[in-house]
Amino acid sequence: MDPNDRARGSGSSQRPRGGANSRGTTIKGPHSALTDYLQEIGVTEHFRERRRREEEERARAHAEQQANAARALETANAATTTNTTTAAENENESADAALAADIQEEEDERLQVGGSGTSGAIQSTVEVEAAEPNEETEAVAVSSKGKGKAKAKAKFKKGKGKKKKDSDDEDSDYKDEANQRGGLNQSSARKGGRMKECEMCSKTFLLRGEPGARILCIACRRSVDKAETQKQAVTKRSREAVAKQPKRRKMRKTEGGLLEFEPGLPSLQDLCVRTIAKHLDQVESFGDIGNQSMNKLCRIICKMRLLDEQTMSLFIGPEKTSLTLYDCTKISASGIQRIIDQCPNLETLDMEYCGRMDGSSLLALGRGLPKLTYLRLDGAFLITDTAWAELFREMGTRLKGLKAAYTGFGPGAMRALITHCTNLEELRLSECADFDNDCLAMLAAPITDREEMLQEPERVLRLLAERSRKGKMANANFDMHSVDTYTGKIPEWQPLSKLRKLELPHPHKPMTNTTAKRALRTIGSQLQVLDLAGFRDIGDDFLLEVLAEYGRNVTELSLSECTGISPEAFVKFFATGRDKARAVGYGYTHLDLRRCYMLTDAVLQELVQHSGATLLALNLNSVDDNLTSDGLLALAGDIYHVPEGQERPALERSITGCTCLEELDLSWVRCTTDAVLVQLIQKCKNLTRLKVYGCQNVTSFAPTRPGLTYVGRECDSL
Repeated sequence: MDPNDRARGSGSSQRPRGGANSRGTTIKGPHSALTDYLQEIGVTEHFRERRRREEEERARAHAEQQANAARALETANAATTTNTTTAAENENESADAALAADIQEEEDERLQVGGSGTSGAIQSTVEVEAAEPNEETEAVAVSSKGKGKAKAKAKFKKGKGKKKKDSDDEDSDYKDEANQRGGLNQSSARKGGRMKECEMCSKTFLLRGEPGARILCIACRRSVDKAETQKQAVTKRSREAVAKQPKRRKMRKTEGGLLEFEPGLPSLQDLCVRTIAKHLDQVESFGDIGNQSMNKLCRIICKMRLLDEQTMSLFIGPEKTSLTLYDCTKISASGIQRIIDQCPNLETLDMEYCGRMDGSSLLALGRGLPKLTYLRLDGAFLITDTAWAELFREMGTRLKGLKAAYTGFGPGAMRALITHCTNLEELRLSECADFDNDCLAMLAAPITDREEMLQEPERVLRLLAERSRKGKMANANFDMHSVDTYTGKIPEWQPLSKLRKLELPHPHKPMTNTTAKRALRTIGSQLQVLDLAGFRDIGDDFLLEVLAEYGRNVTELSLSECTGISPEAFVKFFATGRDKARAVGYGYTHLDLRRCYMLTDAVLQELVQHSGATLLALNLNSVDDNLTSDGLLALAGDIYHVPEGQERPALERSITGCTCLEELDLSWVRCTTDAVLVQLIQKCKNLTRLKVYGCQNVTSFAPTRPGLTYVGRECDSL
């Protein structure tokens, strides 16, 4: 995980687990992996509050939806019952009419045929019609002389005639007879049927044969079969649609400890590196391996927690001028001494998670590596403010780059750094618990007596020395060794004129707007990289009056979590510098605006017109409160605005857009959809990495192309 992507609030400072500086303050150690992951993907207090509101609204909407569904179901059931009953009656009436027509037609044919057969048929018909309902046996005997079909038709005519006289009495008698005989009447007894009641419409009907899973009349059975057919058709279409979807790309967990998309067959170099990492205990020397392969191998071994003082010997040697160790939790003071002894030509040293390193080991590095110019230490929480000051006095002007995180860097170290390391070009101080507003003020010339006391070591130390000789030492944390060290001539304060990169992200203590403006007025014109993430107190005047005037050479800017700057100020800032940027031919290449929740569509539109031609990386993580899809489309070159008297935006004009963009972070920007990404990817042809954590509207149908990697898409299976 890239430390630059960590997002932490100013109130998240905690006490360290071990170590204390000379002033009695404790130092904060590195966060756990779970804490870093939650902060990276945007799980903050602001996010939890918004999620709580969304859940309440969702619960209310769900309750209303259930009530509406219940009412609709009752209405649908009533309509279905009515329709089913009506359909059954209509069907029975149609059947009766058809049968009556057949009988009439056959009677007409018999009347036209001569001979005894005709008279016999007529006689049989007349006898059946004259028969009473209780003389069924006689009717059957007479009709047996003719055709069997004439018997059924005569019986039908008898029933129809009686129904016309008194249909209500017939139904009641029919039901009584069926009930007395266990659901059998005279006709069903001969034909093998039973009287049953439909489960859907509650209508009595004659059931022949074995019943199915449900007892349904003919009309209800047809409606159920029709519904099942429609359901099967819908299921078939849905299966076909799922089959047409592109298969999800599988992800693999690499030896580097990262979840990555399976790009296909790994290269031979990657296979060799993985094999070496698996059998590291059997390797005596790597031999002649390139720096890139060596760095990759070191990263894999550190991710597997296999780097210790024994395996470290595979990465060190007298030919080394640069050394990067990604996990130094198992390296003690003796391992630091081995680095000093076996790598005397080191110029750049980068060590992460070096929690076992203390002040004596730090001073040993400064004294034992005479060519060391760039130093980066992450997680060295045992190193105190005094130890840092001693290192800066030891290294002096040969120190050109310093990056420190989670360590005891305070006013004493800052004063010694500015006083002695005048050739400093890069400075990054992150998550340092003792770094406060006074340390920031030391980047500018002193203007108050208190700042003079802090920034003029000669005056301060001589005053403290006089008090100590008189026995009036009031400051118990004062180090007498420092007094003896500073008895000589101390150079006066002077600005860091060679500083090109200044990164002070996520300070644990508040930085005032006034101090930030003073520091930037002093060194802003020479800066190329500026990172003020977490400076919540800086306001619109800092952006419009100071950064716009003194930060013209800045190409990489980070104002993450700077919630004190309004959207109107951002719009004015980009609009004012647009003409200057076009005239000079420069713009921002890296811009970090994550967690600036108040940004609007107008800010992105002005940003694209200001730096669209030069922008390589843009971070909009959690910029979700006021941003819409129209603002994101500005990255593709489409500028929308709302005409007067209308509610929907209309396309105003098309511009170049961010054609050089390579990395884009849209995590937790919920207006990101597949349709928006289609236009972005078509216009940003150099885009290779796209983060979409928390974007639920980005599906497996999102556009892709060779070389483009989605990170955090929910539809991707792990």
